[in-house]
Amino acid sequence: MKIRTGFVSNSSSSSFVISKANLTTEQIEAIKNHISLSFAPEDIEANRWDEWEIIESAFNISGQCSMDNFDMEDFLLSIGIKEEHIKIDKNG
Repeated sequence: MKIRTGFVSNSSSSSFVISKANLTTEQIEAIKNHISLSFAPEDIEANRWDEWEIIESAFNISGQCSMDNFDMEDFLLSIGIKEEHIKIDKNG
């Protein structure tokens, strides 16, 4: 039998990338403001730990997180982004 000692974590990381050519200006803004759009104003600070790091370049918008409690894929679909435009990687 193997026994693991030391730090054990059940967290996981995830990332996504979407070509900006497949997004509207409103969808880009929604991705950048995903926490404020997903939680009531009084709950935003309590849910900051769910926030993804969003990176915008000239051609893409991407995001990454080390603890993927916020279901970004569902959020992206809910704001009208087509599934075939989402490239998501879940490491865990």
